[in-house]
Amino acid sequence: MKHPSEPSVAQARTGTDPAPGVDKTLTKGLLLIEALCRSPRSRGVSDLASELSLTKSNVHRLLQTLISSGFVSREAGSDRYILTSKLWRLSRLQRPHDTLAASVRPLLSELVTVTGETASFAIVEENTVIWIDQVETRHTVRVYFSVGDSHPLDQIVKSGRGVGAFQQVAYAFRPEAEVRRSLEAIGRDLGRPAAFIDEQVARVQAVRRDGYAVVEGEWIDGVNAVAVPVPGRVGDLVGIVISFGPAHRLTGGTLDLVRRATCDMAGRLTDTLFGAGKSE
Repeated sequence: MKHPSEPSVAQARTGTDPAPGVDKTLTKGLLLIEALCRSPRSRGVSDLASELSLTKSNVHRLLQTLISSGFVSREAGSDRYILTSKLWRLSRLQRPHDTLAASVRPLLSELVTVTGETASFAIVEENTVIWIDQVETRHTVRVYFSVGDSHPLDQIVKSGRGVGAFQQVAYAFRPEAEVRRSLEAIGRDLGRPAAFIDEQVARVQAVRRDGYAVVEGEWIDGVNAVAVPVPGRVGDLVGIVISFGPAHRLTGGTLDLVRRATCDMAGRLTDTLFGAGKSE
């Protein structure tokens, strides 16, 4: 709850000048951040300008500054803007994702109970995948990441020989041109022909259609994985649930069971984070 002494977005509409010594541009930027914080969905420049009684050019400049500093991102495929998690991460610098992990952990544990394989949850910030939490399998042969690890989205992870399932999911929420550029960079690193790019683009399109990605050995030789997006209330990508393990265990009907369980868990996680059936 906001403290009564805190400035509110409504104050920006009064046209009252800030007190002497107060930086006007910083004040406008903070009010813009507050407006985005309070909104349940992405916002456009005209909409924000109207609410804050600012010119559209002023709001646009402020947004570009916030984008360059990592606090705001432009929604893929639109002219609307949303906050990144940077403000939240800075406010919890010693435990950057503990609140989110606390919501995720019980469902990951349940997923591992169902599948018997390791389950992880990751978020995507700009061009970086960050691993927030993980529950490991009880099997002695396992594959795992370390919580807190981060990986560039346009690079092959670990000793991989192809695009991972979690990368395919992240790309499914990016514009087509950006996806192709990123995949071309990966293809060059791997020394793959142009056909590789077309194949990977088709797989990203399949993720958009089917709602999940499955890789069998393309990510890391001998490892199969399923990745499913956790969508937010406005169709943005909140995070990714990944189940993975050795190919000799994750095959055939078992892999299909893991896929269905992971898809179910991703949907439940959206409900947990945002509330099932809540209206906008």
